[in-house]
Amino acid sequence: MNFFQLIAAYIKQNLKKLKETEDPNERRKQWIQIIFGSFIALGYGVVHLPSDVSIRDIIFSVLILFTIIYFSIRALRYLKII
Repeated sequence: MNFFQLIAAYIKQNLKKLKETEDPNERRKQWIQIIFGSFIALGYGVVHLPSDVSIRDIIFSVLILFTIIYFSIRALRYLKII
């Protein structure tokens, strides 16, 4: 199993787990975990930014990141990995 298959299996497992949950409390708990993890990741990124980085550079890099993620997901779907 290569690295991309491992990532795809992990994403598929977590999405399937979220879809299968019918209990509203469990679903709410999973969404809170996702939001909390996102805030921790954002905080970690902000703390580790160099002091001479401008807001324009940050916005540009975030747009590039989302573009890369978008095309990566499209490629994984095209190859029927996810």
